[in-house]
Amino acid sequence: MQLSRAFASLLLTSSFVFAAPATLATINGKAITTNDANAFMAKAIPGMSFEKLDPKMKRQVVDQLINQALIKNQVIQSGIQNSAQFKAQYAAIKDDLAVDMWMKQQMAKISVTDKEAKAFYEANGDKMKQGDKKLPYDQVKNEIMQFLKVEKFKAQMNKTTESLRSSAKVEVKI
Repeated sequence: MQLSRAFASLLLTSSFVFAAPATLATINGKAITTNDANAFMAKAIPGMSFEKLDPKMKRQVVDQLINQALIKNQVIQSGIQNSAQFKAQYAAIKDDLAVDMWMKQQMAKISVTDKEAKAFYEANGDKMKQGDKKLPYDQVKNEIMQFLKVEKFKAQMNKTTESLRSSAKVEVKI
């Protein structure tokens, strides 16, 4: 019984050790970890992880992360974030990001059925050619569904903006 508890304790401790991100470098006591490197890689090369890189590339990623952290620290020390110009641009970016996220949510709500895609394929058969040969439905189905989704989204956004315009006081002065 004691042996199994000791073994279980060892396993739990080991799994926590392996789960914790490794420190790759420190800057003034602040760690740059494998989590930071993986986040960097996800942006730079989607699907690639830091662990898959060869040692030379790992070092380049760590050096890049160090440089970015040093620049960020310099920016913070400069106080630019307290300037009126920064605050105005930040507010605009924040609003644009919120609009972008909202629009993605609206797009995600839109669906296209196989029936709709097939009807479009049949109605537009003359446009479904490669050379003189009509492409099979299965080959163009995904593109058709994406096209129809975008068209539905545009129609939805037109209705939304028309509704918003009708309930707002809009004055065009040109």
